[in-house]
Amino acid sequence: MLSHAASLTSRRRVGQSVAGLLLAGLVALLTPASGWGAITTFGSPLSAPATLNTAENLAYQGTYTPVPPNPEAPNGVFHTPHYGADTVLWNAASAAGGVQAPATGQAVKVSLEGCAQAASGGPSPLTQIHFQDLSPLAGGSGVKVNITSQAFEIPVCGQNGASGSTVSTYEPINLCVSAGDYVAFNDEGGYVPNVYRAGVPYQVMGAVQGATTDSFLKNNGTGNGATLFSSDLSANEGFAVNRGAELMMQVTLGTGPDGTHICAGGTAGRPAPLPVIRISRQTDGINAQRIVAVAIYCRPAAGCNGVATMSFGGHQASVGGGGFSLPGNTTSHLPIRLAPRLLGLVRKHHGVQATLTAVVGGQTFTQTILVKIL
Repeated sequence: MLSHAASLTSRRRVGQSVAGLLLAGLVALLTPASGWGAITTFGSPLSAPATLNTAENLAYQGTYTPVPPNPEAPNGVFHTPHYGADTVLWNAASAAGGVQAPATGQAVKVSLEGCAQAASGGPSPLTQIHFQDLSPLAGGSGVKVNITSQAFEIPVCGQNGASGSTVSTYEPINLCVSAGDYVAFNDEGGYVPNVYRAGVPYQVMGAVQGATTDSFLKNNGTGNGATLFSSDLSANEGFAVNRGAELMMQVTLGTGPDGTHICAGGTAGRPAPLPVIRISRQTDGINAQRIVAVAIYCRPAAGCNGVATMSFGGHQASVGGGGFSLPGNTTSHLPIRLAPRLLGLVRKHHGVQATLTAVVGGQTFTQTILVKIL
């Protein structure tokens, strides 16, 4: 939809001798060229196996919690590294390359290495995961969750050959990212009492020197619009810096025609722009002053300024000295005065076909209409 300030024009000016007419069915010739597309990747190079998991290898102090007698819990207590709550992981630093989106566009593909560990003799682990776009806050004070992908399934370690070296590829729908953002791994904890006490162990991190993975845990605190403050520190939840751990996740970014137009920076699937003017099929008469009024619809509210010419049988003339100005959001009738000799041709043949060519904003429109004596 186009909208600009309106600009009316006088219809009094009649072109000099014009020989052709307009209309019959609008043909827009020029369409602005779309920008160049690009596919690039950022995040982990996936050069190491995922050997670290979210239940045991995140840098939370944790607590020792009394539990019923358990042969695996020394002195009747169980070490809880953190709560089994909703978790967000993102690469904050990597020795191998950039961890932030290099441009604005769409995360068209996410490659994740690893699997979900199942508890021995326990229920199957929660395998539903998501990916999120995070914008960094000023001064390194944390990140904000902008958008969350649809749900995906992570494989279970040991099933169908899945291991810490298994790479799964996911294609989020409309996961838009801005330059400088992080793309994060997000899970829902998967807490089960006495089984997945610290949540399901999602084995998706690798031990990589020079890498840092930040994490944030909070029950119902990681959804769209949530602010994950780096100052939110506690033994069992909130923010943590996990040094020497790399989230084994790589993001493929698409821009221009390689990213959806729904995301800023992408153009794929964008509807073609509506033409600024519309000329419909019509039959127009000549009045006593040899003037033919051709109906033209101007779409932009700011109006349409352009140049028009008409031709017939080798004769050509411009409209109103060549230029015209029409009011916006309305249909106007562009007056065209025919030369006396053309009037004679119309009378002789009981009507003629004339061609009008109009150029507006770099777009060219042509139409053929029937001109008759009123």
